Amino acid sequence: MGSNHLSALDGLRGFAALVVLIAHCAAFGFLPEFLGKGFGQMGVMLFFGLSGFLMAYLYCSRTLDRESLREYAINRATRVLPLYYAIASLVALAFILFDVSLLKAFTWRDVAGNMLLLKGSSVLWTIPVELHFYVVFVGLWYAANQRRFLLCAAILGAAHFTALVGLYLIGLRYGPVLFSWLHLFLFGSAIGACYEPLRRKAESAQWKGPLAVFGWLVLLAAVLAPPQVRRNVQIETLVNYLDPITLAFPMLFLVCAVFVLGPFALFRHPVMRWYGAISYSLYLTHAFVIDAATALVERGVISHLVGLPLVLGVASLIAAASFYWFEKPAQKKLRAYFSRRERRASFA
Repeated sequence: MGSNHLSALDGLRGFAALVVLIAHCAAFGFLPEFLGKGFGQMGVMLFFGLSGFLMAYLYCSRTLDRESLREYAINRATRVLPLYYAIASLVALAFILFDVSLLKAFTWRDVAGNMLLLKGSSVLWTIPVELHFYVVFVGLWYAANQRRFLLCAAILGAAHFTALVGLYLIGLRYGPVLFSWLHLFLFGSAIGACYEPLRRKAESAQWKGPLAVFGWLVLLAAVLAPPQVRRNVQIETLVNYLDPITLAFPMLFLVCAVFVLGPFALFRHPVMRWYGAISYSLYLTHAFVIDAATALVERGVISHLVGLPLVLGVASLIAAASFYWFEKPAQKKLRAYFSRRERRASFA
């Protein structure tokens, strides 16, 4: 691992994927209802905030030039696109050849949205959002080189959030596009840009004890995190991308994991880090396992009681196979290919 690797964030990534899996299991009756209906998007919010943090943490201190931009584009594309397009292509082929709708791709528009990275269906929806942010981040990276990152991020965030609230108040809603979620990326980016001075303060004797207590309080208060829990006790909620509590908990979890506050050291555990390694594959493939388990329940082959352990076990195995036999090898081969092309171009 590189010296700038933050091991707790591996576990946080795994936790976020498990939150999404748990919420989807609840939506299909394998867990209590309150763990569905918006809870899964809180896991996605963690992914978005973490992505913003990592982009700022890894790149803002680097000079933005042609070489670094090329490396950035290759690293991001080879990390995200191979598995995404493998799944999106499977969905497209099932629709075109067999008229079967997988991952809620019910129309040609859904299939085209997946393939063109415009608006993904089902679990695929987050990937275009993520990639669109990567484009926006280049502007923030340029601002960081001009020592204006926080100013630009604050201005962009304030303008974006004001527009988002204004449109919500006049009754306009937006779907899974970057406009609805940019504030989460920007929050994570701001923490990433300020990480080193904040880390030194968090590790000082003066702050270490109180911050550990804060970590425990955040964890204990997480009982109110699922939106349906609040609705059940008559607490009004807004749409997930604007609801204060729904937004706050993922970002608090991000901060607590980044600075490893109190119980959030658990995210350094090898099991959580392993789930972090396979999290992308787990996120993109678990819906197929849930659909299969649901079909078995409907046919009376299994009961709802075994739904969760069955989904978790099978989805974890499939995700591990995908990660070790497809995701990592594809990433390695593609980066080697682009490296060879660069060498050939430099010789020419």
